[in-house]
Amino acid sequence: MKIDPRFEVNPDKCIRCGRCINVCAGMVLKARSDGVPEMQPFERYGWRGCWRCQHCLAVCPTGAVSIFGKKAEDSLPPPPKEMGTYMEELIANRRSCRRYQKKNVNPALITRMLKSMAAAPTGGNCCSVEYTVIDDKDRVEEIRRIVYKIMEKNAKRHIYTDSFDDFYYAKMKESEQSIRKDDMLFCGAPHLFIAHAKQTGKWGEDMKINCDLATAYFELLANSFGLGTIIMSYPAEVIEQLAPVARDMMGIPADHYMRLIVGFGYPEIPYARGVQKDCSGRIHRYTER
Repeated sequence: MKIDPRFEVNPDKCIRCGRCINVCAGMVLKARSDGVPEMQPFERYGWRGCWRCQHCLAVCPTGAVSIFGKKAEDSLPPPPKEMGTYMEELIANRRSCRRYQKKNVNPALITRMLKSMAAAPTGGNCCSVEYTVIDDKDRVEEIRRIVYKIMEKNAKRHIYTDSFDDFYYAKMKESEQSIRKDDMLFCGAPHLFIAHAKQTGKWGEDMKINCDLATAYFELLANSFGLGTIIMSYPAEVIEQLAPVARDMMGIPADHYMRLIVGFGYPEIPYARGVQKDCSGRIHRYTER
């Protein structure tokens, strides 16, 4: 049976440049006798047909192509030429924020960021990563209290996650007096973002990479809107190994990969400038010998 992704071309706007054909990852676009591209029948999405990447829609210079009911005029434009400089500044100024204002982020902004996450990269364009967001500070506090109590109870018996012991736990407890503002678990973040996905079959390992990529993209996106963020592995370990009840509270299935949590919110302490890290000694270029 032919799958119909609703690929359409306006022949009056099409300039027969062949760009959509040349960028089609599924190689299912061909030129008709008049040069207008058309989609060939295919069995199913992915390796046997269309990858649902929408490159054909995005590449058309005249906006003649539509697919899946998406129209060119509804797409966002390319970023400005200055974006490279903006990204340099963003990366130099993003940091782990461990002190937050005790208020919720504007819900409209959270919705806007989550909508943007639909374009985060995934292997094979599977788009199967799920996002759990705790967008209310009181709900985060409810989860924190339960997990924290379990964590402390285990610590008294010298039971920790795989990466911790008495020394590291004591250092984290010490940090509650200053940098972590009474919360060694979530650093006082009013909101949590968790990328997770089911690991199954041949591409199970890819799901881990997809989740970690989504985490990095969301963290940068949140920073670009002036929010403070912190990527945390320790609370994910605590939930995974000591307090699985939190998974149930957040609705994250037990068979889903979940290794990183992003805490985010309005930062309490503003910074005046970016840092000056140097990775020149860790850069390796191919040179002819």
